[in-house]
Amino acid sequence: MSCYCHITPGRLRVKTPIIRQNAAEAEKVRAMLATVSGVETVDVNGLTGSITVYHSGSATDSDSILGVLKNNGYFRALEEPNHHPDHHMESLVSRIGATIGKVILGAVVEKAFEGSMLSFLAFLV
Repeated sequence: MSCYCHITPGRLRVKTPIIRQNAAEAEKVRAMLATVSGVETVDVNGLTGSITVYHSGSATDSDSILGVLKNNGYFRALEEPNHHPDHHMESLVSRIGATIGKVILGAVVEKAFEGSMLSFLAFLV
């Protein structure tokens, strides 16, 4: 599992493998974020590795909170190409496209050589 981040006004949701199924680390990150000025509520789910932070937009922002997580080793920066939130979607679309391409090519080849082995040999020559 890699890091994931979703930002909406007043709310930050982060998934990080460091706290997943690690109750001690989950509590450490909850306590750490609770001390950040402007943070109103911190919900941590150690089972899934999810951290949800509700904050007041005037006292802090999501970038500052992500900075705290990054500086303490709980999150990789979004600028790193493999950890950008869109990377997962691009990777999925790429894999689906490759699979569809293989299926189509396989169907075309199968249809082209439906006849006999002689047709196949003629194609190769």
